[in-house]
Amino acid sequence: MSSANSPWLRAEQVRPGPRPAHTLDDIAAACVRIADESGLAAVAMRRVAERLGTAAASLYRYVDGKDDLFALMVDHVAAEYELAPLTGDVRADVLAVAEQARALHRRHPWVQRVIPSALGPNSLRYLDHLAGALGPAGLDGTTVMVGIAQLTGWISTFVAQEGAGAVGAGQDPAALLAMVARGDYPHLAALFARAPAPGGSFDADAAFRAGIDALLFGIAGKGQ
Repeated sequence: MSSANSPWLRAEQVRPGPRPAHTLDDIAAACVRIADESGLAAVAMRRVAERLGTAAASLYRYVDGKDDLFALMVDHVAAEYELAPLTGDVRADVLAVAEQARALHRRHPWVQRVIPSALGPNSLRYLDHLAGALGPAGLDGTTVMVGIAQLTGWISTFVAQEGAGAVGAGQDPAALLAMVARGDYPHLAALFARAPAPGGSFDADAAFRAGIDALLFGIAGKGQ
């Protein structure tokens, strides 16, 4: 990655002129507050500058445009992770991060709409921790990175469905059971015979963990 693509690397370069009045973290914090309050579409150079009490043109000393703002925002909220020392238990270590990621996405729903153009130190710390969590599975580098992408995608999709009220909603359980009972659906019939019948109180937390477990089963199996 060239320094031209990273606001953090560019910030390390010595530039002529007066000392910068703001830091990248100042700018990121202003952007996050705007997005949390008004949504991602509200994040614009002029509005960020107003929050910082400066002119929009002055922000170009720090960032090249909105893509840089989005990258700064994602990295800023990634600092919220409390990454405990790894235990060597793949499931426990991954689930500990995944639960935090789910909570982070709930606090900042706009995160799932942003693909950062560059990764900052907090985002890299998160990726490094997940890579370490998957380390005991003995996976090659490509599988680890694909696994992290799959886990991140599940978290983002699950939280988006939660926000839309789609998790736990759907087919009427009584009608579903009646349809299975009267048709040729042997695998579903066997599944319902050995598992709780669909319906009743839906446990979103258990469903979230089940998804993580299913992904880990597939990811870890590639290392065997």
